[in-house]
Amino acid sequence: MRAEFNSRVDLQREVIKIVNQNNFKTGLNGLSRPAIESWILSNNISNVILKKCLVRISEKLFFIANKSQDQITEEYKSLQNSVRRDMKVLKKMVSE
Repeated sequence: MRAEFNSRVDLQREVIKIVNQNNFKTGLNGLSRPAIESWILSNNISNVILKKCLVRISEKLFFIANKSQDQITEEYKSLQNSVRRDMKVLKKMVSE
Protein backbone atom coordinates (compact mmCIF):
# COMPACT_ATOMS: atom_id res chain seq x y z
CA MET A 1 0.00 0.00 0.00
CA ARG A 2 2.88 2.36 0.73
CA ALA A 3 4.28 1.79 -2.75
CA GLU A 4 0.96 2.83 -4.31
CA PHE A 5 0.90 6.00 -2.19
CA ASN A 6 4.45 6.85 -3.23
CA SER A 7 3.62 6.15 -6.85
CA ARG A 8 0.64 8.51 -6.75
CA VAL A 9 2.63 11.24 -5.01
CA ASP A 10 5.41 10.82 -7.57
CA LEU A 11 2.88 11.23 -10.38
CA GLN A 12 1.56 14.41 -8.76
CA ARG A 13 5.06 15.81 -8.37
CA GLU A 14 5.88 14.95 -11.96
CA VAL A 15 2.77 16.76 -13.26
CA ILE A 16 3.62 19.87 -11.25
CA LYS A 17 7.23 19.68 -12.42
CA ILE A 18 6.14 19.44 -16.07
CA VAL A 19 4.07 22.60 -15.71
CA ASN A 20 6.62 24.52 -13.66
CA GLN A 21 9.54 23.78 -15.99
CA ASN A 22 8.02 26.27 -18.38
CA ASN A 23 8.17 30.05 -18.15
CA PHE A 24 4.87 30.87 -16.52
CA LYS A 25 4.49 33.96 -14.36
CA THR A 26 3.55 31.86 -11.33
CA GLY A 27 4.05 28.20 -10.64
CA LEU A 28 1.43 25.53 -10.13
CA ASN A 29 1.34 24.70 -6.41
CA GLY A 30 -0.97 21.72 -6.39
CA LEU A 31 -3.48 19.69 -8.33
CA SER A 32 -6.65 20.61 -6.50
CA ARG A 33 -9.24 22.36 -8.62
CA PRO A 34 -8.73 25.68 -6.72
CA ALA A 35 -4.95 25.45 -7.21
CA ILE A 36 -5.41 24.83 -10.94
CA GLU A 37 -7.95 27.67 -11.26
CA SER A 38 -5.65 30.05 -9.38
CA TRP A 39 -2.70 29.09 -11.60
CA ILE A 40 -4.77 29.60 -14.76
CA LEU A 41 -6.00 33.01 -13.60
CA SER A 42 -2.62 34.27 -12.42
CA ASN A 43 -0.97 33.22 -15.68
CA ASN A 44 -3.80 34.51 -17.86
CA ILE A 45 -4.11 31.14 -19.59
CA SER A 46 -6.89 30.93 -22.14
CA ASN A 47 -6.12 27.42 -23.37
CA VAL A 48 -9.25 25.48 -22.41
CA ILE A 49 -7.69 22.18 -23.52
CA LEU A 50 -4.76 22.71 -21.14
CA LYS A 51 -7.14 23.41 -18.28
CA LYS A 52 -9.22 20.32 -19.09
CA CYS A 53 -6.08 18.19 -19.26
CA LEU A 54 -4.92 19.35 -15.81
CA VAL A 55 -8.37 18.85 -14.29
CA ARG A 56 -8.64 15.38 -15.86
CA ILE A 57 -5.25 14.38 -14.43
CA SER A 58 -6.25 15.79 -11.06
CA GLU A 59 -9.51 13.84 -11.02
CA LYS A 60 -7.79 10.60 -12.00
CA LEU A 61 -5.16 11.04 -9.29
CA PHE A 62 -7.89 11.75 -6.75
CA PHE A 63 -9.65 8.55 -7.81
CA ILE A 64 -6.39 6.63 -7.54
CA ALA A 65 -5.89 8.06 -4.04
CA ASN A 66 -9.28 6.70 -2.99
CA LYS A 67 -8.64 3.36 -4.67
CA SER A 68 -5.23 2.99 -3.02
CA GLN A 69 -7.05 1.77 0.08
CA ASP A 70 -8.42 -1.14 -1.93
CA GLN A 71 -6.63 -4.07 -3.42
CA ILE A 72 -4.76 -3.13 -6.59
CA THR A 73 -7.03 -3.83 -9.50
CA GLU A 74 -6.69 -3.67 -13.25
CA GLU A 75 -8.78 -0.49 -13.15
CA TYR A 76 -6.24 1.09 -10.78
CA LYS A 77 -3.33 0.12 -13.02
CA SER A 78 -5.20 1.29 -16.08
CA LEU A 79 -5.82 4.68 -14.47
CA GLN A 80 -2.14 5.05 -13.63
CA ASN A 81 -1.26 4.35 -17.25
CA SER A 82 -3.94 6.79 -18.39
CA VAL A 83 -2.44 9.51 -16.16
CA ARG A 84 0.98 8.84 -17.68
CA ARG A 85 -0.46 9.23 -21.19
CA ASP A 86 -2.20 12.46 -20.15
CA MET A 87 1.11 13.70 -18.75
CA LYS A 88 2.75 13.25 -22.16
CA VAL A 89 -0.03 15.32 -23.74
CA LEU A 90 0.37 17.95 -21.01
CA LYS A 91 4.11 18.11 -21.59
CA LYS A 92 3.55 18.83 -25.28
CA MET A 93 0.92 21.48 -24.55
CA VAL A 94 2.95 23.49 -22.04
CA SER A 95 6.11 23.40 -24.12
CA GLU A 96 4.46 24.84 -27.25
